[in-house]
Amino acid sequence: LSDEDIIKVLTDDLLPSAVPKFADAKVVDSWVGKYPGTVSWFSPGSYTLRPPLEGAGNDVLPNVKCAGDWVRMGEREHGAKGLCQERAFVSGFEAANSLLRSTFNGPF
Repeated sequence: LSDEDIIKVLTDDLLPSAVPKFADAKVVDSWVGKYPGTVSWFSPGSYTLRPPLEGAGNDVLPNVKCAGDWVRMGEREHGAKGLCQERAFVSGFEAANSLLRSTFNGPF
C-alpha cells in the first residue's frame, strides 16, 4: 500500500472501529514508517497455519511444545492473535505449564 492508502485505511476503517469518535478526526500531518524485514512474515489469514502450542500433540510428542508470538494457543489465547512481545512471553509460560502437565500429570 502507498503511504496515502495506509493513512486512509487507518483513519477511515481501523481507528473508527476502535473508537467511533475517531471518524470525525481530520489528519493534519502524517508520516508512515516502513521497516522491511524487521517483523515476522505472517500474512492475513495465516493464523490457522501456525503451529499449535502443544506441537504435534500430547499423545504424539508429549515433551515437545512451541512458544512464541507465532503459535496458536487454543483456549489459552492471550489478547490479540497478532504478533507481540506480551504474547510471546505468555506463550512461554503456557508452554512450560503444558510441559509440566504432560510430564508430571499435575495441575500447573
